Amino acid sequence: MKVYLLIISLLVMSFISCTKNTGITVTKPASDLILSKMQSGTWQNARADGNTLTITGSNGYDGSYTFDSPVLGIGGVYKNDIDGNYILTAPMGNELAVVTINQNGKEAVDAILDVLDDEGGEAVIGNLINTIMQNGAENIDLSDADKILANTNLPKEKYEQIKNILTASSGGFKEGVVIN
Repeated sequence: MKVYLLIISLLVMSFISCTKNTGITVTKPASDLILSKMQSGTWQNARADGNTLTITGSNGYDGSYTFDSPVLGIGGVYKNDIDGNYILTAPMGNELAVVTINQNGKEAVDAILDVLDDEGGEAVIGNLINTIMQNGAENIDLSDADKILANTNLPKEKYEQIKNILTASSGGFKEGVVIN
């Protein structure tokens, strides 16, 4: 009889523990993962150490940059310590994508992030970086929002807001390179 009570008790406890909400939520990697890479990442020609990014052996990008702001979970914005311009960076495994932006481009990135939530912002900024990396900023029309906003599923109102921001930022994004 005791054996049966023990088995029934174990079954009831198993059932309760299996159906109880433990509060654990499965999520995608947080922005902390990318931000930690942006604060202590090492690439062949670049090294992030705290708030400083140092680039060597890369034409036009050699120098020291100071961390300015995170860009959701995909990268960061750094300010050039010498000329005051900015770079938008995104780690891509063993490589670092770097896009030169001026104050107008920085304001556009900030405005896009203000308008969009995490998922929408990641997609738009990711598409923007990808488009610049593939075509160069001089070869893309930032007012052609269809390329940059592709597969983002933004509501029409937000789509129009981002399109206006991109159009106004023409010339704010200079070039993109991949640094090993």
